[in-house]
Amino acid sequence: MRRHGKWLVRWAMRAAFFSLGLGMMTSSAAGWAQREQPSRPEVPAYEHGALDPLTPEEHAVAERIARNDAKVKQLLGEGAVRLVSITPVIIKRGDSPEKIDVHQREVEVVLFRPQGEVGARVLVNLRQNNVANLQRLESGQVPFTVDDLNDAFQLALRDAEVERTLGPEAKSFRVQAETTEPGAAPLENEVTGLPMRSSDPKDPCYKHRCLQLLFRRGNDYLSLAVSVDLTAKTVAVDRGQGK
Repeated sequence: MRRHGKWLVRWAMRAAFFSLGLGMMTSSAAGWAQREQPSRPEVPAYEHGALDPLTPEEHAVAERIARNDAKVKQLLGEGAVRLVSITPVIIKRGDSPEKIDVHQREVEVVLFRPQGEVGARVLVNLRQNNVANLQRLESGQVPFTVDDLNDAFQLALRDAEVERTLGPEAKSFRVQAETTEPGAAPLENEVTGLPMRSSDPKDPCYKHRCLQLLFRRGNDYLSLAVSVDLTAKTVAVDRGQGK
């Protein structure tokens, strides 16, 4: 029994030394690998250049920051606010060219509330995730979008003369989209729009948001032009335009 016990003690001691040695070897190997492995350069927090095209993620973040800003909400409210445009920009601060930071990532977000026709130019700093500047825009300073074109077309469809001229195909017309998928066939019946401005202070379109609608059936434009005052919600038909 004593010999057996001594053998067990010697076996346990050898196992302990073996485990200790293996641990030291593993630790040394790990340390050697850590020392030999070249250090990787730190990746910048933001890699995009000032005027690089926006990624879908940046687009969504910029819009969310602009819409959720307290001052923007106070100006526009939270409901029925449309996105007009999102564009990366370079902001010059001061008169010296050296004050232009070409590595900045700032985005101009233009929002518009149709009710009351109030717009906002929101400068979003994507590096800092905040609104750097806010500017109120008058109705005439806000570009037209497909939403405006669609609103004008819906108003035009309520006009008896427009409906009579277009006939049964009236509801088959579709507004011209801002972007068309490559290879997509053109619309057979399409509505396009042109902004209308007036230099006459007595003309409603001097201040109002107005569009002239043109209707294309196939390759030919109809001899029908419709002027729509989006502000006053009025429609005027002119048969002297078109081919």
